[in-house]
Amino acid sequence: MYDIKRLEAGQQQLQRLQQLHQQQQQQSLGLDLSGLQKQQLTCSVIAAPSLKLQDNPNSSEATHMTLLSLRRRRSLQRRACLLSILAAFVFGMALGVVVPMFGLPRNPDAAESPPDMLQEIIVEPLQTNYRVAFIKEEPDSELSAEQVFRNAFHLEQDKDAPDSMVVKKLDTNDGTIKEFHVQRTANGRYRKGPERRLTKKIPDRRTQAETLRAPVTTTTEGPSGLIEDSVFWGPVVEKALPKGFASEDQLSWERFVGEQGRVVRLEAGCGRMQNRLVIFADGTRACARYRQNTDQIQGEIFSYYLGQLLNISNLAPSAATVVDTSTPSWAAALGDIGQAQWKERRPVVLTRWLSDLEPAGIPQPFQPLERHLNKHDVWNLTRQLEREGESDRERETEPERQTGLLKRLGAASSPSSDHQSRAIEETGAGKEGAAAASAGAGAGEEAGGALVQRLIELAQWSDLIVFDYLIANLDRVVNNLYNFQWNADIMAAPAHNLARQPASQLLVFLDNESGLLHGYRLLKKYEAYHSLLLDNLCVFRRPTIDALKRLRAAGPGQQLRDLFEKTTSPGVRDVLPSLPDKSVKILVERIDRVLGQVQKCQGS
Repeated sequence: MYDIKRLEAGQQQLQRLQQLHQQQQQQSLGLDLSGLQKQQLTCSVIAAPSLKLQDNPNSSEATHMTLLSLRRRRSLQRRACLLSILAAFVFGMALGVVVPMFGLPRNPDAAESPPDMLQEIIVEPLQTNYRVAFIKEEPDSELSAEQVFRNAFHLEQDKDAPDSMVVKKLDTNDGTIKEFHVQRTANGRYRKGPERRLTKKIPDRRTQAETLRAPVTTTTEGPSGLIEDSVFWGPVVEKALPKGFASEDQLSWERFVGEQGRVVRLEAGCGRMQNRLVIFADGTRACARYRQNTDQIQGEIFSYYLGQLLNISNLAPSAATVVDTSTPSWAAALGDIGQAQWKERRPVVLTRWLSDLEPAGIPQPFQPLERHLNKHDVWNLTRQLEREGESDRERETEPERQTGLLKRLGAASSPSSDHQSRAIEETGAGKEGAAAASAGAGAGEEAGGALVQRLIELAQWSDLIVFDYLIANLDRVVNNLYNFQWNADIMAAPAHNLARQPASQLLVFLDNESGLLHGYRLLKKYEAYHSLLLDNLCVFRRPTIDALKRLRAAGPGQQLRDLFEKTTSPGVRDVLPSLPDKSVKILVERIDRVLGQVQKCQGS
């Protein structure tokens, strides 16, 4: 190859020689070339530095041809380089992919196996024809919330992907705990990922969940009066339920708040933030719920209206009013209102104060690993308490029998006290019989009372699960379920915003402000927790389900709005909007979901 620098130097020298030669020709011919432009070379010239100018005109053409041949040669070199790279890539693909697929044995040990073994493997007919195909997503690959979360005891939200979560559930077939990921789709269903088994199988041993789910005996019917039509609480339980708050209580409370009540002061209490304990002139107390935004006030009062329409008597009487210090109802508490940083003309919800309340826990059937309630669970609970009552009676009567026998033996061994021995025998036998009878009766009454108390609690929890699902309440059981991923003991703690009256065993559903509005906006994140309890509930109160059917037929939106217009003053309606159409639409969908769960339980 030529040296480019030397070629450039030779080209410059040639140009200078040509310029000198032209000047000599002009001087000799006497021509005036001052107006002409100097001719520029348009091609490179290759020449050695020591070359001398020749008069032959073909020298520049030869130099141009030499330069063209050099360019073609370099272009051919580039193409050859690219072709060699392409050939090396194809050859590498052939060695790395094609040869292992066709040229090498699939089993590494097959090369060293005897010829007879190879022949056996070769002549063995294939029973299945394998082919390569794309996996199509089937319609049933998306599961419902019931299929995903049944028997689940732990849910963990994925921080990076709000639509996905980790689920841990108990497999009732082999007693193992499995973990898998699910992703919620736009239509409300779930895509399930591969399962991972966290515990080993338990051979020849029934798990605790199986024992609770299946009936103890082979009979298909349990005690009469406890369950009706396989899904409803029977008359025995319905009659034992506490009365709760009737419609008369609500009417009297509305009249008191709207007409008779005179607020004299506000005290700290009744929960967080700006809530206050309101003291009226006659000593009546109420919890005032005050919020800067009105959606939580709407959620509290409309959730209460929904409970009234469903005849759920576990909600304390509540009424909406407006803070207006220019009226006699609020004028005496002007200083306390300013100290609480309440604003004028703001809506508040006043709920009647209940002093005799205690915390209420989550029943065992709704805790992890046992989260289900159906007719078999009720019958098993009944038989378990009956067996415990029988064992208690046996333990109580056995010491009495032994004491009476010792007395009779001791009296018979003393010859000097025959009359005393007869008296002891007679009185002892009488006392033993009376004690045994009273002990048996007391144990039976105690066992029966414990059974009724447990069933009363479970029946009220049936209403609680249905009610909280309808309004999408975040501040009760869902709060415990969501925090279970960080605190495993929270399910054994008292339920959030749930209390009990010790005298009547009435459960009181407190703080429903997240219902119907705020909870509906967060359904995408918490719907799995809402469905978790409903999907495993198969025992309902018949009055609640009947009222729910009537509400669905009449239209829940119109019923709630009519009740709002009827029970509130024009001043309240000026500052507190009614229930929006979007919330009504979601409520209708959730009512259909509850009624569908009842039908599913009836068919199972």
